[in-house]
Amino acid sequence: MGTRTWVGLALIMNLWTADLGVAADWSLVPSVTQKSEFNSNVNLAFTNPTSAYIFSLTPAADFNYNTEITQLQGHLGLNGQHYLNNSNLDHIDQNYQINAKYQATPKINLSLNTSYIVDTTLLEELLASGLVIGSSPRTSILANPGMTYNMTERLSSTINYNFTRVLYQASQFTDYSTHQMGLTFNYLLSNERTTLTNNNVARETLYPGGNTYKTLGIYLGANHKFTENWEFDLLGGLNINKSDFDTQVEDISQFPFFTTVVQKRVKHTKGTPYFKVSTTRRWTNLNLMAGFSRDQTPSAYGYVLNFTRVYASVGYTFTERLTGTLAGSFSSSSQASQANNQDYNYYTVTALLAYKITEKLSVTPGYRYSRYDDLTGDRAAQAHSAYLMLSYNYPIHYQQ
Repeated sequence: MGTRTWVGLALIMNLWTADLGVAADWSLVPSVTQKSEFNSNVNLAFTNPTSAYIFSLTPAADFNYNTEITQLQGHLGLNGQHYLNNSNLDHIDQNYQINAKYQATPKINLSLNTSYIVDTTLLEELLASGLVIGSSPRTSILANPGMTYNMTERLSSTINYNFTRVLYQASQFTDYSTHQMGLTFNYLLSNERTTLTNNNVARETLYPGGNTYKTLGIYLGANHKFTENWEFDLLGGLNINKSDFDTQVEDISQFPFFTTVVQKRVKHTKGTPYFKVSTTRRWTNLNLMAGFSRDQTPSAYGYVLNFTRVYASVGYTFTERLTGTLAGSFSSSSQASQANNQDYNYYTVTALLAYKITEKLSVTPGYRYSRYDDLTGDRAAQAHSAYLMLSYNYPIHYQQ
């Protein structure tokens, strides 16, 4: 079902550009990456950690097609992972993405982003929600159409719809769907450096059994470019959340004779803050990125989490061929209700060097440290990962 949906969307976008008889510029970049890794705790387990040697091979292709009014980008990739001493964890990830933009009129721009991704839960759930839930297959489907209307030379409005469907193979995890409508206004000030933003979203997350989480978000912010190499983004506001779900509660009406556990429908309405702050600064050989965000995200456990993340990375160009990156991040996930009171922290530090052997061939050694704290259960897990990647790409460019 997911593959047919993604292919259908891809065909629509191909038809979108099929009758454009204008000058076009396109490129195709096939690539292959081989990664050898040792991981001291592959599942970030709290007890009895399992170490593994992992061999992965990633063939992929990226393409771009551009005309004066059309942009089409795509990515097709597979990632085969073989665990030398734990073959039961072997998996082939799939990643297919197509993004398109089309200028329908001088004032109206259309866009469509789609993806179909099959991966494993460990890394993707950590990135999405900050939760460690082991390693098992996970499928994610995304469709995100939008339209931007340039009301004046300085004022524009964008309306978009975002559909996400996440499916888990393991029975202990809960599938979910998310529908989101967004309306954004951007206004460029006369200094040509500052853009004011108003972002409004209405989101609904659906779980089986009629469990729903609805959010209305109203955010205000700005983007400011201090120089060509330094910019700052700030967006903040309020999420108004309404949840309606089944939970188990203890019935003590017959106490002290006996107590029972019964199902009860619980409804909550509350407000939570929303923040998104980021900055990018570039020098001749040095670049810096940092950010902070706080929002809500669905999870495989059947409820929505408050998710806070802080990150920073520094990149340095030693020579034309050698670059280095040092990055770190911290995330906090929490959920509280009558049924659950969960609180998790996740830390990671990454260091790597990338060396271009030739224009097409590069080698990247790296190291990553991870730590996962279950504050509710007062326990922690950590993992060390060292890896070596070899990447080869062959760019093909054509103009007509």
